[in-house]
Amino acid sequence: MKENAFDLQINFEGLLKQGFAVIDVRYKNYEITNEDYKFVIVRVDRDRDDFYKNMIKHYVGKKVPEKGIYELWIKILKHKLEMSETLGRDISIKVAALDYLEV
Repeated sequence: MKENAFDLQINFEGLLKQGFAVIDVRYKNYEITNEDYKFVIVRVDRDRDDFYKNMIKHYVGKKVPEKGIYELWIKILKHKLEMSETLGRDISIKVAALDYLEV
């Protein structure tokens, strides 16, 4: 797969200000659209500033640097899509986060 095969452009700060966060990206064929992947977005009612840092910490069991957290999350999402495409099925975001941060 090409390095930038999945171009994920997400305005994390804008979404968080509105109370939403991208928590996953799904790699699967859906009948309603021809897109290869879909974002999973949830409502975030509190701790918006630390949301991604806390979520990654929850997945991998260790603290991650706060600086560049959005870029790190994009890299994890892209890694998930790459792994899913290689395996031909959707893998969990936790598996992708652990794999990406252990490499």
